[in-house]
Amino acid sequence: MATRRHPGPTTALARDYGFTAVDDYDNRMYILPHLRDPASRARIIAEHRTHPRGAAAQPGVKPPNHSPELKHLIDKLRMTPQAGKHTIVETVPWQEYAIGILPGRRGGVVKITKERYRSREDAEHAIFLKRLKALLDQYGIES
Repeated sequence: MATRRHPGPTTALARDYGFTAVDDYDNRMYILPHLRDPASRARIIAEHRTHPRGAAAQPGVKPPNHSPELKHLIDKLRMTPQAGKHTIVETVPWQEYAIGILPGRRGGVVKITKERYRSREDAEHAIFLKRLKALLDQYGIES
């Protein structure tokens, strides 16, 4: 006996329209203005390149944090759906890191790309650039 498939979400509630509308508004108001300006975008990318996971704290000194622009952008880029999301895979402990692509379902196989990096920070920045390009493409901003 064949089962019928549900055609997918058809209502605003089922499509999570409220969340996507607010997310789009936040992107346009708080993130995209900094990415549309090439100098601002270059500054944000350079800041991430220098400290992809934030800077280390030093004794007696307040730990340096990411700028508000970079912090908002990182938060946005981390919210992408799991299916197809890039992740770091440590292929040789403490020596080699690869980029993996998540399957989007529990128990699925992570596809490991041929990209290799010598440090976790280099891999972290590579993923940042991939996610940033996807966001820019989504909004038609030339990278």
